[in-house]
This record gives sequence, C-alpha cells and structure tokens, in this order.
Amino acid sequence: MCYDLKASLEAQKSRAQRLGNLNAAQEIEALLRKHTTLPQSHLNGFNHPVLGLYTNASPDAISLGRWGLIPHWFQGPPEDMKFNTLNARGESMLEKAAFATAAEQYRGILFIDGFYEHQHRTSGVYPHFIYRKDQKPMALACICAPLQADTASPLTLSFSIVTIKANALMSEIHNNPKIKEARMPLILTQEMEAQWLDPIDDFLVSGLSVGFITQSQGIELRAHTVAPLRKKSINLPADYDASAPFDYTESERGWDLFSGLN
Repeated sequence: MCYDLKASLEAQKSRAQRLGNLNAAQEIEALLRKHTTLPQSHLNGFNHPVLGLYTNASPDAISLGRWGLIPHWFQGPPEDMKFNTLNARGESMLEKAAFATAAEQYRGILFIDGFYEHQHRTSGVYPHFIYRKDQKPMALACICAPLQADTASPLTLSFSIVTIKANALMSEIHNNPKIKEARMPLILTQEMEAQWLDPIDDFLVSGLSVGFITQSQGIELRAHTVAPLRKKSINLPADYDASAPFDYTESERGWDLFSGLN
C-alpha cells in the first residue's frame, strides 16, 4: 500500500521544469504555496492532503487534487465515505465501481520525493523511506475524478494512487503478515508518462500490461529506516525531516514500535 509520502515544491513542479516550461513552473509553485501545506516531509493519506497533479486533460500544468478518490456517483460530503480510496489496484481497477470510470478517462501523475512503508520484523515494525536511486523526483501513476465546479475553490479533482505487485526490494519491506501480496505504487519512467497520460491509449482496456508493470518494477529504488511516523512520544524537533535515516539500535528500543500504527 502507499499511504505516506514526502512531497516538496521542487518535486511537484519538476515535470514543467524538465519540459523547459519555466513560466509554468513558477505558476505551479505560486499555486502550491497558496493552496497546499507543501513542502512536507511526511504526508499521511488518511488526512486527505491536497497535492498537485499533471493530468491527461492538462499535462503541462498543475491541477489541485484531494488524495482519496471520490467516485462520480457518490452523493454527500467526502467524510461520509465508508471505503478507502487512497490506493487503486492496477490489476483490478477497471472492474471496480469506484475506480472504473476514473481509470478509463481521467489519469494523472503525482510527483513526489518518495514514500514510506512499514516492515514487520520479530522485534517490531520499522518504517522505511523509499526513493529513487538516482535521487530524481518519483512519478506516481494516479487515477482521478473531477469534483463539482466551485468558483470559490481551485480544487478540481480527487485521486487514488495506482498500485502493482511489489518488486524485490518492496517485497522485503512491505511484508505485513496480514496482507496476501506485497504491493508498491506504480512508478513511471519518463517514457511511461506519455503513455499513461494518453487518453486514447488502449493499454488499459484489459488491464495493465505485463510489460508496463515490469518497467515500473525495474526502476532502481533505495530505502532506509526512519523514525516512527505516528509515534508522538519520540522527542524530535518540530521541523524534523521524517525521511532522515534513523538507526534502530538496542539503546533506542525502549518504546513500543507498534504504538500508533494503522
């Protein structure tokens, strides 16, 4: 699963910068500074943060989205939803009522610095920060649902992060004994980005292709342990970078690692 992220302004505007659109990059940063809480070294998806995405409708600019897809048929306030839409399984999203329309018609890319996952060991549960080996921003495939137009708000969509079967590294980390299969977000190469945002591309008609998934699994990642993400009793500075390496030595195990975990 992918429920915790690190996102910076630099990562969010990286696509516009890479494409040489410096004016758009400046506009993106101004929009994000005004309407989001970025930069954040740790964002918890269950707080439904607002982030910027590049979508198939607007591939060169940023659209603001709420993490946690709200299906077009859902009536009522988002907080009344009784099901979790932070992630959508790539292999089955076209078969699910909550995700099918979004997967077919509305796709987006979320640029982040990396994500967090918890590893289960006999001595406890250890959070890890996962990032690209080359230190470049990580492009995550998302599916989106347009929100009802509100002239008073720039928020235009909600979204889910697409997940796939884990690669070797993530299989070691995402090893919760309660789950049937280790998962990871669908990370895109630059070449995959164009295909993902192409609204007429039929590679999703029968689900994600094996080749598409294999390309994602082949992106080289690195990981290290970090301080507990939801443990409030650890005395860390308010501006502490949640992604900073944290060494779990015997002298640092005087508290319950399981406390505060979802």
